[in-house]
Amino acid sequence: MTAYQNCKVGDVRQVKMESGEAGVGYGFNILSENSRPIVALSFATRDDADQARACVAKVVEKAVEIMPQG
Repeated sequence: MTAYQNCKVGDVRQVKMESGEAGVGYGFNILSENSRPIVALSFATRDDADQARACVAKVVEKAVEIMPQG
């Protein structure tokens, strides 16, 4: 399994949600050093997505590596 370093967090954007309350929501991706999506996170509201993005950006900034599971 590939471990990623120097990751960043993408901008919040409108997304189509596939599960739960399927429809339109807001989300962002954790991106590899090559700007390829590693993880996608979706939220019901833009405010929720903005708040989560701010927290996740702090975590990703401090992470030495990110390794997707599964």
